[in-house]
Amino acid sequence: MSLKHTDLSWKVPLLSAAAVVFCQFSEASPVRIEGLQTIPADQANKWIAPQIEFIESSGVSMARADDISFFLENALRDRGYKEATVDWKLENDTIILSVSEGSSILIGDISVSGNTTIDDAGVEELLTTATVKRVSSSDTSSLPYVAEDIKQGKKRIEEFYILLGFGDVSVDLETDFSNGNADIAVVIDEGQQMKVGSITLPAAPVPEIGKGYEEIQKDFSEQNFSAAIPANLETRLRALAVDSGYYNATITATPSSPRSADGFSVVDVSVDADWGERISVGSISVNGNEKVNSEFFERHFDELVNKPYSPDRTNAAVEELLQTGAFETVRTDLVENNDGTVSLDVEVEEGYSRTLGVYAGFATYEGPIGGFEFRNLNLFGSVRKVDATIELSSRGARGEVEYTDPWVLDSDYEFRGTLFAINRSEEGYEKFQTGGRYEFTRRLGREKKNALSFFGEASYTDVHDADISPIFLGDTEYFTHSAGFSLTHDRRDNPTAPRKGWIAQTSISVASSAIASDTEFLKATGRLGFYIPVRDHTLRLGARAGAISPMGNQGAIPIDLRFFNGGAYSVRSFPERELGPFDPATGYPTGGEFFTVFNAEYEIPIPAIDGLSIVPFADAGNLLIDSGDAGLDDLRYAIGLGIRYRTPIGPLRLEYGHNPDQRPGEPSGTFHAGFGFAY
Repeated sequence: MSLKHTDLSWKVPLLSAAAVVFCQFSEASPVRIEGLQTIPADQANKWIAPQIEFIESSGVSMARADDISFFLENALRDRGYKEATVDWKLENDTIILSVSEGSSILIGDISVSGNTTIDDAGVEELLTTATVKRVSSSDTSSLPYVAEDIKQGKKRIEEFYILLGFGDVSVDLETDFSNGNADIAVVIDEGQQMKVGSITLPAAPVPEIGKGYEEIQKDFSEQNFSAAIPANLETRLRALAVDSGYYNATITATPSSPRSADGFSVVDVSVDADWGERISVGSISVNGNEKVNSEFFERHFDELVNKPYSPDRTNAAVEELLQTGAFETVRTDLVENNDGTVSLDVEVEEGYSRTLGVYAGFATYEGPIGGFEFRNLNLFGSVRKVDATIELSSRGARGEVEYTDPWVLDSDYEFRGTLFAINRSEEGYEKFQTGGRYEFTRRLGREKKNALSFFGEASYTDVHDADISPIFLGDTEYFTHSAGFSLTHDRRDNPTAPRKGWIAQTSISVASSAIASDTEFLKATGRLGFYIPVRDHTLRLGARAGAISPMGNQGAIPIDLRFFNGGAYSVRSFPERELGPFDPATGYPTGGEFFTVFNAEYEIPIPAIDGLSIVPFADAGNLLIDSGDAGLDDLRYAIGLGIRYRTPIGPLRLEYGHNPDQRPGEPSGTFHAGFGFAY
């Protein structure tokens, strides 16, 4: 619709489905249809397939025969056979449905006149929407004529015009059956388009409401006027009042009679308000807490006390509690006090605070993975969290202890502190690393999805038993201390399984002798991801890049600080870390100072198996030795197909990436097995 003025093949599921259809509609079916003249029998069977399946499983009876004849008769009439009748009889455990089709009327030519705002195709779409939905067909050239559907279509046209501000629109239909089909003439008198004129708002009782007026004026002025505008104004101003403590405010928006201005009918709107008393939160009471200290809740909700009651701020405080994982439910209620204030009653249901878990998995590069995790979500009864993890894989071992304080020193900053030790084998060398990380994060935005973080890492690294030539290794034993910041802007609908929205992230860090680091470098990374729903499919687009440059007297960046590319989470035609520079003597990858990765994939659910989907994808990326040569030179590519199975904590993935531009020494493609999204 447009406005004129605005200018692997899955053979097993398919064969199974075919077998089901064959079984349902074979000669042994308990239902037989007779008397069809223009409709193929298999098509009629599909219309009543659920009823046939029920009779196959439950048996033939007179009541079921009567039911299925009713369904078939309705299906025929829905498709334009308005005089169709279906009779039934039982014969040797078989239901015989006798059909009299009657005459069939299809929608013929649709002509539209009088429309200057919506084009002809748009009018036709609105007129036939109910019929298209009824017959579930994308073929609009042979739609049945159903008078009730056309009546609904006429109403849809009128409603759409009203939304565009044409409050006096009239739509007439003239139907001609003379040529055997229903030719429909749609005659539209649009009338004059109405716009919102001036909006008169009541005096704001507090500055917070006055500030909100500016946005309301901006959003509503000169918009198309419809009957919904006054109601929408009332809703917006009511929400503004409630968030400022005027919980019992009554708002009334009254439109004026239309006046002519600049070729439009203009409707002014006057808004009146009875603000009532401003409600403040006098105290907080908490019930249901057995493990969490009451003092914690007093501190957490302290910013609400002795201030106007705001549902938004209260809900934000509740959401922060739920995100800690320490609570199953958190409910709030208002209780009026004699002094005109209210008490905020908080009812909590605590979850399990201590858990011990065992997990196992497999990834193409890591091989078998297993681990133990202990978690305490309520350390010292103050909703501080400690995680301890030991993980083993064919590559080595990792141990980690992480402490999280969501409100460090009762501020809006979250603190994470981590101690770790790693002993593992990479391609061409082994390493031991131990150290710690620290991070302070401030959550931003109304939904707390955006974040500003300050972070650092201090670690000792020992690269040993290397088969890679020393010239490609850089320093092999060193202490690194880096510090930096990151920004995250997250507009995804779901962080673990996004279907729409976007995310942008960037980080910059520096390691310097000024903060006791043996190595000195400047490092920057960035990420951009888009998630676009296409009906029940999902298109994902992603781009990442990073650069690390030596500073001061630093020579080559040590191999374990460089970037690597290729693998299940980058360019999938290459094995893990094997895209880019390598040691010519051993063939092992040596990493680089600059990388890019670009991904596109299209997820298609398989209806027959809940949670299963196929994912065609395309990747591109590069890895360059010197960050001074940063650019899109030497891009490598992948095209492929994957299978994913959705689980509560992320998808299980099996993928094959083909290398369409294979060079000597490169694989023709690579198989990957793993867990989580590619980006």
